[in-house]
Formats: sequence, structure tokens, C-alpha cells
Amino acid sequence: MADEDELTPSETGENTMLREAQEAVRQGDRVRARDLLTRLLKTDQNNATYWVWLSTVVDSAKERLYCLQTALKLDPENAAAKRGLLILGGLAPDNAAPPFPLNRPRSWEDAIAIPREQTEKPRGWANPVVRVLVILGILVVAGGGFIGGYNLFRPGGTIPLILRTSTPRPTFTVSNTPTNTPLFRTATPTFLGPTPLSYFLAATYTSTPLYVITEHPVLTSNSFEAGLRFLDNGDYETARVQFDQVLQNEPEAVDAYYYIGESYRCEQKYEKARDAYQQAIEINSSFAPAFLGRARARLALDPDADVLADLDNAIALDPLFTEAYIERAAYLIGRGSHNAALSDLETALELNPNSPLAWMYLAQAQLEMGDAEEALQSALKANQLDLTLIPVYLTLAQAYVATGQTAEAAAVLQTYTIYEPEDVSVFLTLGTAYNAVGDYQAAVEILNRFIEENPRNAEAYFQRGLAYLNLDSPNLAEQDFKKAVGYDPADFDSHLGLARAYFEQDKPGDAYVQAETNALPLAKTDQTKAQCYYWEAIFLEAIPDKPGANAYWRRLLQLPADAMPEEWRNTAFDKLGVTPTRTATPRPSRTPTKTP
Repeated sequence: MADEDELTPSETGENTMLREAQEAVRQGDRVRARDLLTRLLKTDQNNATYWVWLSTVVDSAKERLYCLQTALKLDPENAAAKRGLLILGGLAPDNAAPPFPLNRPRSWEDAIAIPREQTEKPRGWANPVVRVLVILGILVVAGGGFIGGYNLFRPGGTIPLILRTSTPRPTFTVSNTPTNTPLFRTATPTFLGPTPLSYFLAATYTSTPLYVITEHPVLTSNSFEAGLRFLDNGDYETARVQFDQVLQNEPEAVDAYYYIGESYRCEQKYEKARDAYQQAIEINSSFAPAFLGRARARLALDPDADVLADLDNAIALDPLFTEAYIERAAYLIGRGSHNAALSDLETALELNPNSPLAWMYLAQAQLEMGDAEEALQSALKANQLDLTLIPVYLTLAQAYVATGQTAEAAAVLQTYTIYEPEDVSVFLTLGTAYNAVGDYQAAVEILNRFIEENPRNAEAYFQRGLAYLNLDSPNLAEQDFKKAVGYDPADFDSHLGLARAYFEQDKPGDAYVQAETNALPLAKTDQTKAQCYYWEAIFLEAIPDKPGANAYWRRLLQLPADAMPEEWRNTAFDKLGVTPTRTATPRPSRTPTKTP
């Protein structure tokens, strides 16, 4: 089985090339990664790790499936290959596969490793799996054509909610020790690249049963069942042909119109989907799924559409309709009705405690209401129930940010951006997380992509300025901080960042004027005042024949001790000639700090 040693081996030419390939995957340079991995496989075609990583950069699902199948053939216990095949549909869902353990910073292979069996598996009739399969076979033969197993509502059909919250800035432990080590850490993250799953997900494996299995006459039953099979396999056009054949003999078959609508919705042909749902409603106004389908199609056409009446109708017609409660909760969350959404989600989870969508939306509602710890647990539950539900990773990252676990948020967002590379909105959060864990170059690169699409976002310029300041590029930091205060003149952090950028360019006078004139008036808390006093004292001491630093050191000591790092107080005592019991402190740092 692939283990941690396979991903961080001893330094050889091949290992160096593998690390370069992993870094290229993380940077999104698929061409270079593919070239490096192809060269590695020419030297060793029996290395399962190479095949797993190659699966992340090939172009088609067929190639990804081949790479992962080859890796699993070479290493039958390779957890990453199993996980990738599970998502691609190359393996049946395995309840023993652990969820993505994102609540701790470990390397991806070790984090998703499936434990080896410690005891010999029972054989023959003694094996419970064999017994279950035999019993199921008997039931299948006895049940015949009455068994249905096709999905009615796909979780992927629900528009994922992107929480409209401001990007929180992580709390930094400020220090005056000269170092390039990041000042804020919740854990020690290991970024070896994204989990090597497939780039495109065909479907999640937590399927939802049919709303109702309708009996059809002999002339149409085969066509109806064939339509369901084609719909489930993603062959939507052929599925519609089958349902049309049903309608030729059963023009009042409301479920056939409904499934035609579903096929169009899966193809993102929302106007045709809406019309098909409408026909179903006109035939039978008591058919609850048609109202849910019409609501989903209308929202896809217009995110601001008022579809509450349709969702209410679906629930009124069937009070046990779990999917309708979930959809209405998502709709209510997007419109700020969090308490009503919580009520719907509680009902949905009573009806189906294992619905990953319900847990995901519950986490989003809890985040909006400020219940960060509860939101984190709900998001983890959703991820555990369905590893392939990609919107959960974004919600989970938001929960980690809200609870101050920025390193974990960065790891989750890396996974999310692999599968949703066009969702530029999350790049700001990811850049903030990179800054918090000290990966400043990665922060600059991801923030560049965000700013290209959002050139007037003050927070993005602040975060990139912070990264530049830590990369010893104060001139670039100055430009970004100026843009940040241009778009948000009341941003204390950006004003103080600009002062520090001046100082790093040997302009202590300009730094002092900027801090005194623009940052200090915005300092409303003891923590922000402490930052101003500390740095203004530092700036003044760097100006020849410029008195006044001691006044700021005294102001600093007049603030509560918990408003600043202990090192700052020790420095102030030292500068003023006071000798309290304290720890030794090196010279002041010029490493950028943030608001505690």
C-alpha cells in the first residue's frame, strides 16, 4: 500500500522529479506535470505513485480511469487509487473508505490511507458478505421487475450556495524577532499537492431513491424502465426517446413528463426543463416532484426568482418529501431567513439523517448565524457522508476559517479549487489562508488570479500587499496598500501596512507620518492602538535627531498587557530603562504583522 515514504522519499533524481511534478500539479501547470510524470514512468512503469499522480493531469475521464486502475493493479491496497476509482465509478462505494480527514494537517496519502486487514477474512458461507450476496440474489429473482434503483433527484442539481460573508482576517501573533517564519499558525500544514482524485466528477455516490415507482402497462413499462436507466447513465437524449414512447401510449403519464424535465435540467437546458415540469403540473397538480423541479429550473434561469410558492406546494402535497425541505432551506439561506432554514433542515434530517446535502446546508446556515463550531461539525459530517460532494469542501473551508483553523482551510480549499478551477471567488479566501500559514509566494499567485477578475477589491490588495511585504518586496507592497486604502479608506490594517512598506524602503519619516495621520485615527481598540504605538516608536527611533519615541513606549505600557505580545512590553521596558521581570527580546522585527 502507498504510504508516506512513497510521497516523501529519500533524495534521488527520480524523487526530485516527482516533487517537481507534485509542485506543478499544485500550481495548476498540468502540461509540465504530465511531462515530468511521463518521463518518470519511462524509468519505472511499475510505480503506483506515479500512475496515481498522472491521473490528476490527463485530459479525459477514460485516461484517468486507466491510470487509477493501473495503480490499483500494481498496488491493490493503494488508498488514493481506490478513492479516485470510487469517485469515477470504477469501484462500488466502499463504506470502509474513510472520509477526507481535514481536521488535522497530514500529508494526503497518509490521511486517506485505508487500514490493512489484520485478520484473515472468513471464507465461504462463513463470510457475511457471501451470505448477504446469496440472500440478495434470491430477493432479486423473487422481486423481478418490481425493484427500482435509479436516482430521482441528483444532489448535483442543486445550485451550491456561496456564502456572502466578508473575508475574515486571521489573528496574527505579532513578534519583534527578525524572521521569515509566518507569525500565525494553528498547526503545521504539509502541502505536497492536491489529493490525486479525478478532475471531473460524473456523479456523487450518495444516491437518492426514486420519489415513487409508478406501475405502467406492459406496452410502456419496458420503455419507462429503459428511460430511467439511460437517465441514470447520463444518456439524456436517449432517455427522452424512451419517455416519449411511454407518452405515445400513456399521454397522461405525469412521471414521464417529469423525467423529461429532469433530463433537460441535467443538460442545463433549463427552459425546456421548466416547460416539461409545467406539463406535468397541468396533467396532475398533486404531483409534488413537478413543483420542486419547476422551482429548480426557474432558479437556474434567474437566481432572484421567487420560487417559494412552488417549494411550499411540493411540501404541502407531500410532507415527507425530504428533497423539497432541503431545497427550500437552501433557498431561504440565500435570502437570509436562517431560522426558517434551520427548521426545514431539522425536518429533513429527521426524515433522512444521512443526507449530505442537508448537513452541508445546515453548516451554511450555522455559519451565517455565527455558530462556527457547530457549522464545522455539520460540514465534517457532510464530508464524511459523501466524499465526492465538492461544494462541501468550500463550506468546510469557510467553517475552518471561522474557527481560526486557517491551515486546515488552506488544505480544503486546495482540494476544492482542483475540482472547481473556474470558481474565482474562493481565491481570496485561499490567498488569505496562504498568508496565515506563511506560504506568501502561493498567496501572491492565487491573489493575482483573483484580482484579474476583481480589480476593485480592497481586501485582495491588502492580502497581496501583506504577502509582498513578507517577500521583501516593499515597493510592490506599497502599491497594493495604496490601492487597498483607495477602495476602502477606513481600513486600518492597510494604512498601517502602507506605513510599514515605507519603513522597509528606508523612509521612516514617511512611515511615521502615515501611521500618525491615517492609521492612528482609525485605531479604536486597545489592540490596534498598541500596534500604532509600537510601530510609531520604531519609526521615530530610526529618524536621526528625532525625539519622541519614548512617549510612544510609555503609551504602549499604559495599555492592558493582553492587548499586545509580551515581547512588545519587554521592548518598551528596555527602551525606557525599566527592569521588570521579563524575557530577553531581540531587536524589533520588520516582519509584517496583522491586527490581533
